[in-house]
Amino acid sequence: MGLVVTGLSPKGDVTALKAALHDAGLSADDLQVINSDDSSLDFRRTTIDSDMFSGGSSTGTGVPGLTNVHQSRGFFRSESLTDRLGDLDIPESELDNYAEAIERGRSVVAYFANAASVDRVEAAFRSANLLNVRRY
Repeated sequence: MGLVVTGLSPKGDVTALKAALHDAGLSADDLQVINSDDSSLDFRRTTIDSDMFSGGSSTGTGVPGLTNVHQSRGFFRSESLTDRLGDLDIPESELDNYAEAIERGRSVVAYFANAASVDRVEAAFRSANLLNVRRY
């Protein structure tokens, strides 16, 4: 059974982690980095009509999207982000935490280990100062 070790990189730089993995006798080939610059994530910003449900005016005669003046910005995650994080065996209950970290500019770093190497991988993540190191 494979195990996945995850951590958060504040700046997305995994140079220290690659060196720590090498020092532990592990290959960096199983290392994955997911961040907001990853074109496969397809982050999208869209405008949300703040008066959509109220009709856009106090008289109730407004047409959403046509008569309202006030609009706010909203953020939508694409399905590919959830799929990609889900591929890391992260429990569904924690996916939003990882997605929010990406939205805040952090990178999710993951390594596919095995039972013999998982402790060394976890130690390498910690020695490279990754945040919130977890094993799934």
